[in-house]
Amino acid sequence: MNSRIREAIYGIGERLTTDSSYFKYDDLECNLSEGIIPRGLIYEEDNRNINAVGCVMVGLNPGKATKKEQDFFKSEPLSYERFLLYWKENILQHPYYKRLRKLADELEFDGPILWTELVKCQGKENGQLTVQTIRDDINKYLFPELENIPANWPLFGIGNQAFEILSYRFPDRLVLGIPHPTGSYGLFPKLFEGQKIRQDIFDHAKKILTSKEKIAVKLGKF
Repeated sequence: MNSRIREAIYGIGERLTTDSSYFKYDDLECNLSEGIIPRGLIYEEDNRNINAVGCVMVGLNPGKATKKEQDFFKSEPLSYERFLLYWKENILQHPYYKRLRKLADELEFDGPILWTELVKCQGKENGQLTVQTIRDDINKYLFPELENIPANWPLFGIGNQAFEILSYRFPDRLVLGIPHPTGSYGLFPKLFEGQKIRQDIFDHAKKILTSKEKIAVKLGKF
């Protein structure tokens, strides 16, 4: 099962990394020759329990690439394998991923994680994407990606836009909405007490999971 998922996501990733069609969107920044590439799709199974239930983390779109990142991608021929190498060496422990990984573990989803985005290219203005850009991208990449993910893996919508789109599109799946882990309003830390998820949040989530209802619900306020 996991090898099939890995191969399917890798195939999509290979197409994504060199997708030059992002140039046509006025609200996106994409310049392959300068190292500003489509990115954000990772199937993470290292140090995860491959026999356990995993989950999907869906954000809005990648943040701005750093100069180090741009220099890395323009220094050698571009490939999805090269993107994954950079992610593992430089981004895997970024607070965005680290905090969401901890949340998944606290909720006892210790299987593989599919990290993905509504739109796979960085915006010219953070968080400012047109409906048409999102519409095109989710149909081109996100929805085909999720066709390869087991039905019992919950979908986490990170922020309102991701949560709402997943809720409307996947009525037969559990969709959990959560605040952005590095958002400026500091809502994500309110899900925790110290190093542990708040007991009421945990109990609420476990009740939903035990019932096996395919619903869309927010964990916390955002």
